[in-house]
Amino acid sequence: MNTVMNYIFTYPRIPFFAKGSFKLLNIQADKVMIGLLVLQWFIATFITSILYDTYYYGFFGGALIVIPILILYPFLKGDNFYRYFIAIALMLFSVIFIQQYLGRIEMHFHVFITMAILTLYKDIFPLLAAALTTTIHHIVFNYLQLYEVSLFDMPVMVFNYGCGFDIVLLHAIFVVSEFLVLGYLIRLQREHNIDLNIARNKVFELNKELKHTSLHDSLTGLPNRLYLNEQIEKVKHYADENSKKFAIIFLDLDHFKNINDTLGHDIGDALLQTVANILRNGVNKNDLITRIGGDEFIIVISDFDSDDELLPIITNLLREFRKELLIKGYSLRLSASIGISIFPDDSSSIRELMKYADIAMYNAKADGRDNFSFFTQSLNTKIHNEVDIINDMQRAFYDNEFKLYYQPKVDAKSKKIVGAEALLRWIHHEKGLIGPDVFIPISESTGFMLSLGKFVIQESSLAIRRFSDLGYNGLKVSINISTRQFQNTDLYQDLKEELSKNDVDPKQLGIEITESIMMQHIKKTLTTLQEIKNLGVSIYIDDFGTGYSSLSYLKKFPIDTLKIDKSFVDDISEVGNNDEILLNTILAMGKSLGLDVVAEGVEHEYQYSYLKEHGCEIIQGYYFAKPMPEEEFIKLLHEEHL
Repeated sequence: MNTVMNYIFTYPRIPFFAKGSFKLLNIQADKVMIGLLVLQWFIATFITSILYDTYYYGFFGGALIVIPILILYPFLKGDNFYRYFIAIALMLFSVIFIQQYLGRIEMHFHVFITMAILTLYKDIFPLLAAALTTTIHHIVFNYLQLYEVSLFDMPVMVFNYGCGFDIVLLHAIFVVSEFLVLGYLIRLQREHNIDLNIARNKVFELNKELKHTSLHDSLTGLPNRLYLNEQIEKVKHYADENSKKFAIIFLDLDHFKNINDTLGHDIGDALLQTVANILRNGVNKNDLITRIGGDEFIIVISDFDSDDELLPIITNLLREFRKELLIKGYSLRLSASIGISIFPDDSSSIRELMKYADIAMYNAKADGRDNFSFFTQSLNTKIHNEVDIINDMQRAFYDNEFKLYYQPKVDAKSKKIVGAEALLRWIHHEKGLIGPDVFIPISESTGFMLSLGKFVIQESSLAIRRFSDLGYNGLKVSINISTRQFQNTDLYQDLKEELSKNDVDPKQLGIEITESIMMQHIKKTLTTLQEIKNLGVSIYIDDFGTGYSSLSYLKKFPIDTLKIDKSFVDDISEVGNNDEILLNTILAMGKSLGLDVVAEGVEHEYQYSYLKEHGCEIIQGYYFAKPMPEEEFIKLLHEEHL
């Protein structure tokens, strides 16, 4: 029996996340019940009162039931006790209807229908309140009927066919039976509703998690580009409405790829997580920090009045990045380049502000990294010009506008041409000659130099073949190799293929590399240079003296020739004392190492004379000839041999 009672009266607990849903359901049920009570008040007043003229009984009795319920609604709607009051109120209308019809059996149907209606609450206790109310009514009124008591000038009657406690007991059994059946149905409905709420909550939590995942970076936990695009529109709207500024700060880590490549992606990932924490601690909580990919971050600083307010934030971030970071046992030092654009000073367009911050960031990188740059219109113009050049270079490459010019290298003693440096020039179809200082740095930074570098190898090999066919077999042509070309191509293979294809003697070709190239990835560089040396190609160190190579490295690398940078040649004084100029040291170094020495940038006769007197074998510069097209160079060679 205890088990049965526990099953009936112990219902599944409503989870906390479903309580709101159940309360809303109960409030809706309250409204239905109130409507039903008002309807029954109308029926009791104007319909069931007709037969025995019980209008006042129906009206005032109904008023005593309905009005308290209406008064309590604003205060108790959805509450447990309010449901009990409504259940009792509905059953009190059964009292009215049964009395109005002097206990006709048909009026007792109201009891059973009302109990069924109360299942809307998905709660056993309103049913229990209703069952107790009707049971008490039947017992009391049966007693009053037995002693022929009158009410509102009517005999009290609960059954029009006579009274007896056996009949009351029978009705009680019917009520209890319905109570048990409906209680079981309510339990099933409640369990079903709870299951639905659990399923709905799981879906909600899953959607919430999926939304969070779609809007946040999984590695750092920072918002991602999609979240940035959503939120920045709100920031812009607020700034518009309140005449405020906001700044877009584009931050890119310097040389992060080197960390990934040398220490591994797990170290790189841990470093990015540390960077995210630095950014969180470096700006206000209301500011937006996002990771938009790789080692790139965007910070949106809102609600400031002066650009000067940004400087402490930016300089503090740069200072934090310079500090030693301990990442999984590695001591790392980091730096960042930062670009800033400001709304509405730079633009009122989000898209343009993003682009401008990106432009400013790359300008900070170009200025040496570990720096910041504010966007300016002059910077915008510069970048647009560079973009135009990049696009135009692609077209020019396929339209054969790139040509090799040749600057003669002259034997200092005989003044005979012994070779040439092949220099790349761009002959634009509209603008004419575009200097290498314009397009070389851009092509180097974009990777287009890889295509140009191969072109130079191919064209120089063909030119050497043509010079040889004209009888200039001893002429040696040198070409410049860029940093990107040396690091990102199989230079040895490219040289070998072109020399073989054009049947060129490798001794007629030389490559010029800078000291900075030679000192990067020393082991790999040494291997590559040795392979090229074994091929028979000469190796020149270009702009010697401006880098940071040491004497020990000069001995280690397979170098044939040092090219003295023009800045050292310019140190030669026409009338002063030249005993202490660095040029003398470089010439002596070349001799001690058994290397040929070429002086470039020679423009005056006194420079030439000094170099010849101090043992410089080869001269290159405007003093003898400027770089010239191949046809003019061949003509110069021909004139020299006449």
